[in-house]
Amino acid sequence: MEKRNKAEEREKREEIKEAKEEKSNQEDIESVKNKVEKLEKENKELKNELKKVEKERDEFKEYSIYLKTKFEDYKNLVEKEKKQIKLSTTKKIIEKLLVPFEKLKLSLNYKDEPEFVSAVEMVYKDMLKVFDSLKMKFIVPQKGDQFDPFEHDVIDKFETKEVNEYCIYDVQSIGYKLEGEVIKPARVIVAVKPKENTPNGVKGKVEDKKNPCDENAGSEEQTAEGIDSKEGDK
Repeated sequence: MEKRNKAEEREKREEIKEAKEEKSNQEDIESVKNKVEKLEKENKELKNELKKVEKERDEFKEYSIYLKTKFEDYKNLVEKEKKQIKLSTTKKIIEKLLVPFEKLKLSLNYKDEPEFVSAVEMVYKDMLKVFDSLKMKFIVPQKGDQFDPFEHDVIDKFETKEVNEYCIYDVQSIGYKLEGEVIKPARVIVAVKPKENTPNGVKGKVEDKKNPCDENAGSEEQTAEGIDSKEGDK
């Protein structure tokens, strides 16, 4: 009887153990199932997100191609406009110069006539009017002016005490400015201090130092009207 009771208790414990194991296995299965469902859901969301990103990528790609095309069109348009502006500007300048050119060409037919000089002077004045209409300024240095490296080009130096050292002794040609920019600097000869025992007027080397010139001296900016009288004085 006692053996029978022990066997029943053992069977009962086995049944309870098996029930617990079955319950544990069932819970594990449910847990794995939930994890799988969760992963499937996340995978689906990632796929949707990937599709969204791929769509945005394609849109950006198309937009970049569009921008590139528009930029190329803009570049071509700007280049075309630049060429047109350059052509238009050149055309206007040439049109302004055609009148004095034609007068000069006609005057050459009468170069042996007494009126030839007057005709050339008339052409010269017409040229000055053209320069004035283009708002071109003239750089007209005077003897004794301070040398300006931005507006003057030194072509030679001259040992003398007639003007202060590193000031302008002589002007070989005037300069030209357009809207504040130097087109061609004035070509000048600068004065340097004579060497000892060297006769005045002998050319020498310019040293890298400066002495002040006349405080009131300075290159003059002249319009076409002003340059005519200055040229006549030389």
